Amino acid sequence: MTIDSTLQALANGTVLGLLYTAVALGLSLTLGVLGVVNMAHSALLIASSLLTWQFVNVAGVHPLLALLVIVPVFFVVGALIEHVLLRPVRRQPESTGLLLLFGLLIMVESLALAVFTTDPRTLRLGEFGQPVTLGPVTVTLNRLSAAALGAIGTVALYLFLQRTMVGRATRAMADSRDAAAVMGIDTGRLSTLVFGIGVALAALAGVALAMSFTFSPQEHVRWLAWAFLIVVIGGLGSVPATLVAGLLVGIVESFAGFLLPFQYIHLVIYAILAIALVARGGGLMAAASRRL
Repeated sequence: MTIDSTLQALANGTVLGLLYTAVALGLSLTLGVLGVVNMAHSALLIASSLLTWQFVNVAGVHPLLALLVIVPVFFVVGALIEHVLLRPVRRQPESTGLLLLFGLLIMVESLALAVFTTDPRTLRLGEFGQPVTLGPVTVTLNRLSAAALGAIGTVALYLFLQRTMVGRATRAMADSRDAAAVMGIDTGRLSTLVFGIGVALAALAGVALAMSFTFSPQEHVRWLAWAFLIVVIGGLGSVPATLVAGLLVGIVESFAGFLLPFQYIHLVIYAILAIALVARGGGLMAAASRRL
């Protein structure tokens, strides 16, 4: 590879990695804090992408303006999911909540297919899709903006967890729900807030995804697998680790695309997953001990 192609691969990988980080953030948060495997995460993400398409291609709204509506709406949806579906079964086996969320996944996917069919969707970006050139590196404005959304979401979540009283309470609940309750923290309301934030982050990722790729309702399974991949490599609930894992996967995928045939790219990514699991010695259980 030449220096120019190396820089281009690095730029592409960084943009892709920030998008992957955005895809995984909400799942990492709910899994790390609440111990809830949100099986509907990717279906809600794709639902956000489809709503973005509706705003942009049908209503003519800029995707960044659509974001200002979609993210708050999905926060409310997430809060309702936790309050209506998950809170009543909190004391029951974890499989009960898992099955409820899997049922929600099927419902969201079926509704999306009924409304939008299986046709692939692409945003009409116009000038927003023009290339931006910095020396030997060229990135389209829409992908650069999607990467910026991933970075903003990551920084915002980190500052929320580290610098606010609610964030500190969230970290306390992640360490021990019972101890947090004894300290006077309303763990019920906080769980609703955290799950709402997790779904809002999925919506943010959905907008960024729509700005970057062609998508369709049934593609959510791919993004669920990718989100789990980032979470396993980075660790549960750790925002910096999720960012590092997302960037690692994005950059490795980008360089593999330059150096290897297409069919070997995912093999390299899953090799990284295997190495991470072996190095941790306990996979998800070992990652669960990480601090937020």
